[in-house]
Amino acid sequence: MSPNNAEQNINVSDIVLYLKCPRKVYYTKRSPLTRSKDDVSYVKHLLLKELGLRYPQLLEHFSSKADNKKDKIQSVFNEASAELSIIYASEFEGVSETTVSEAIEDVNACLGDIACNMAEMLEDAGNLSLAKALCGMEVQPVLYGSKLKVSGMPAGMVELEGSHIPVIVKTGKCPEYGVWADDRLHLAAFSMLVQEIHGRPNDDGIVIYSRSGCIRPVKIRANDRRQVLGVCSNIKKIKEGFLPERKEIPLCYDCEYLESCDVKSSLASKFF
Repeated sequence: MSPNNAEQNINVSDIVLYLKCPRKVYYTKRSPLTRSKDDVSYVKHLLLKELGLRYPQLLEHFSSKADNKKDKIQSVFNEASAELSIIYASEFEGVSETTVSEAIEDVNACLGDIACNMAEMLEDAGNLSLAKALCGMEVQPVLYGSKLKVSGMPAGMVELEGSHIPVIVKTGKCPEYGVWADDRLHLAAFSMLVQEIHGRPNDDGIVIYSRSGCIRPVKIRANDRRQVLGVCSNIKKIKEGFLPERKEIPLCYDCEYLESCDVKSSLASKFF
């Protein structure tokens, strides 16, 4: 389903951006900037994202009795590396071969950990139904909630025990236990869309941490949904013109909006 009024629509990517920095929502709407794409970390992110989307292929192989699992991971990774510039054509414009090679080398070094963590996960019989469901994942479906006026595209959707469960892929560091708080809210937003679309409660989600090979099922809580609704309300105000208060964090110094970010707060900033 497509949104009828794009002006009133919030994308889940807006929610993710808000969780990183509310002011980025303000500046992105008013003066979108493009930072240099010829950056190793940027290409690594795209490569890990694409590898995460191919985890169903890996899980299908790991669930079988085949013993050349490391070779399978290498094969899937090589395929993703070769296809990356085709899939992300506009993102790759201006990216040098040296940058791509360095990114591939860095991610290639993670494959051993991915193999170990995936094998360890499947040693637990309780995870087999989850792995089987992921093998049939629908990749990047478009979701829209007319009541929430929120749209988005999760990494995937799976069916498990009669429920539709959203999946997101994260390319950063995996926590020792559970999932990061921001990742939980990212997943909760998709869970709320699934709940509206299918007309039944949805409390489940899955986070794939593609850098490490860790797959974490998540139970969405009432407070998660409450926080998402609060974020959506704040995003609407920001898009109408309110400038949130500037919060100094380490990520500020690598932000593409650093020079234009006004340190002065608007009158409404205190409400954020």
